[in-house]
Amino acid sequence: MNALRLIVLGLIAALTACAVGPNYRTPKPDEPPSFAANSAANSAAFGAEATAPPPDLAAWWRALNDAELDSLVDRAVKSNLDLEIALERLQQARTYEAVVVGRALPDVDASAAAGRGTGSDLTKGRADAVLRSADNGSGLQRINTIAGFDSVWELDLFGKFRREFQAARAESEAARAARYDVLTSVVADVVRAYVDLRGLQVRAGILHKASDVMRESLRIVNIRYERGITNELDVALATRELATLEAQIAPVEAEVNAAQYTLAVLVGEYPENMVQELSKPDLIPTMPSATAPGVPLDLLKRRPDIQQAERELAAATARIGAATADLFPQVAVSASIGSEGQGWGTTPSINKHIWSFGPGAVWPLLDFGALDAQVDIAQLAARASMVNYRKTILNAVQQVDTSLDAYQAQEKRIEQLSTAMMAGQRAVDLATSRYDRGLTDFLNVVDAERQLYDLQEQYTEAQVTQGEQFVQLYKSLGGGWQNYQSVPAIRRPQPAIVAAFRRVLTGSAP
Repeated sequence: MNALRLIVLGLIAALTACAVGPNYRTPKPDEPPSFAANSAANSAAFGAEATAPPPDLAAWWRALNDAELDSLVDRAVKSNLDLEIALERLQQARTYEAVVVGRALPDVDASAAAGRGTGSDLTKGRADAVLRSADNGSGLQRINTIAGFDSVWELDLFGKFRREFQAARAESEAARAARYDVLTSVVADVVRAYVDLRGLQVRAGILHKASDVMRESLRIVNIRYERGITNELDVALATRELATLEAQIAPVEAEVNAAQYTLAVLVGEYPENMVQELSKPDLIPTMPSATAPGVPLDLLKRRPDIQQAERELAAATARIGAATADLFPQVAVSASIGSEGQGWGTTPSINKHIWSFGPGAVWPLLDFGALDAQVDIAQLAARASMVNYRKTILNAVQQVDTSLDAYQAQEKRIEQLSTAMMAGQRAVDLATSRYDRGLTDFLNVVDAERQLYDLQEQYTEAQVTQGEQFVQLYKSLGGGWQNYQSVPAIRRPQPAIVAAFRRVLTGSAP
């Protein structure tokens, strides 16, 4: 009856005890009400005059209407190796929750020992201490054998295990957010690499076309020189320009190949498997108008890196409680049942039933401040996590502002370069016409063509930069991971005896 009373009292104490340490509350950051780049002067650029709806943040790259790009992103989400690593780390964190739960529950062990010698109890130091606590040597000359089961349950009176579980759960959620962050980065990297590839292919096309035009100009100049219509200087100028253009082709084509290799690795393939698919040139996707960024508060819900920093703060806060609980008594209930006896040459051979049950407590009294220092360390770690959380939000707002301004700047640049290219083409036509009629020298033609090629390259570069800023804008807004949240279930851990046989039979390789 007394033993039952102790069990009931222990359970009541464990269930009603409060957990020491601070209870976590999500902090409220002092973010600005709106983005600096989203000013009234720029309101028209953020959808007021847009004819098409803004891209869906969850699948923003589909606004580019490029089937090849959509396919590459889908394959990257399935096969990218960084994503596989992030998933394994998430599963590791989720599995660790079972470890923490197991610490809070009773454990049961089997123990046995036997020995011969001069001592009266030859099982000391050989069998588990909890089982040995039931020792009953009355009527025995010496104790040679002992076997049985024992169990220990440490009661969570001060919330150590609860805090540890809170920390493990928060770390698991942080690992989930980290996977989302990798997803966001992988999608952005694929789109950026694709835009870079198309831009390099366009540049290569411009150079090939320019060299073809210059080669034809050189042929015509040679004919005119042979007929005495022009001088050798025109031939030298045409030869120089052709060689200069052709010298740029090989490096650009090498960059095209490098961009193909980068895309292949991002989708988890060897470059050799992707070259044929990516080698066909295509235009740079047309970028949509900038979208309204919302308010900075939205970033707390969308940005995985902010979610990860917040969950890391929650875990660090829970660890303060776990460290604080170590300052208080550790109370456990233990029990054992088994048999002991004399034998192994000692006569007569006798076996006796033994058992024990009862609570126990340990309270650290003098440790020269070691445990208190652990609490301080946990508090300092939580403060660092708080600073990191605030820093992550600050950087996120800055990235959105920067990306919005940069994207709009590239839109204006492309508009002006388009006008300049039209004028450049007109200048080439006029210079060529005047040269054909003998009204100007060939140097003016060369200069007009060189400036046109330079404008075409600037236009291509501006398109690529705009594409990169488009990628950075939607990455900074936290888009790209929302449709890929599902993960496989973790394997349910088994009791040690079951797991031991299973791993022997099946192996434990990854």
